[in-house]
Amino acid sequence: FDCLDQQLFILARNFAMESLLPPGMNTGTYGTYATAIFVAGWATGGLIFGAMGDRIGRAKTLTLTVLMYSVFTGLSAFSTSVFDFSLYRFLTGLGVGAVFAVAVSLVAETVPANARPYALGLLQMSSAFGNIAAATVSIVLGYMQINGQLGDFKPWKIMFLIGILPALLIVLIQRRLKEPTAWTDARAAHKAGTGKQLGSFKELFGDPRWRSRAIFGVLLAFAGVVGLWGIGFFAPDLIGYVFDKTFK
Repeated sequence: FDCLDQQLFILARNFAMESLLPPGMNTGTYGTYATAIFVAGWATGGLIFGAMGDRIGRAKTLTLTVLMYSVFTGLSAFSTSVFDFSLYRFLTGLGVGAVFAVAVSLVAETVPANARPYALGLLQMSSAFGNIAAATVSIVLGYMQINGQLGDFKPWKIMFLIGILPALLIVLIQRRLKEPTAWTDARAAHKAGTGKQLGSFKELFGDPRWRSRAIFGVLLAFAGVVGLWGIGFFAPDLIGYVFDKTFK
């Protein structure tokens, strides 16, 4: 669902800019600003709520962050200017970045050790379903608009409203999802004074045993995010640019 949100944003971004900006303004430039703000929120959310997941629990944090990115995705449809649109995208980014960080931890701590690589691989692979769903939504709405079936409704607003659907997961998460045993044991050990402090960046980067691994992990994540957004999610803009230069 977080990949559904990301792809809906990418597909709707330029159309939203056309609606929110005065005539003559460069929609591509402001769309890039909105994307940068979203990615900044994504990175910030991963850091803040990743630590929160260590402190208050994976299930509680996952519930909060799914609700966060769903609500602010929906509110994006009611934007009246590029400024409040960018604010909603930043807040959505906080939730999206947090969900991935917390979900990976939850899955890793829940499944047996020998199944962990396969479970995490399946989690990442499932992102394809979100991408396909967003593309399908875009195709259907585009077809309906061409045939005059949407009336005065703008497709980009409908796309963001569809992004509210993950909030329905909150009911299931609250009723069924339990905290991993590994996390509850770590919390009990910390309360007893025999375990490590949970969600501590000082401990993570201060301990020589973990510092180099943590820094290396940050660099890997940075390269992944730049590659994903700089190449993958800007592909429609890159293709459009090449098309315009080639055929116009």
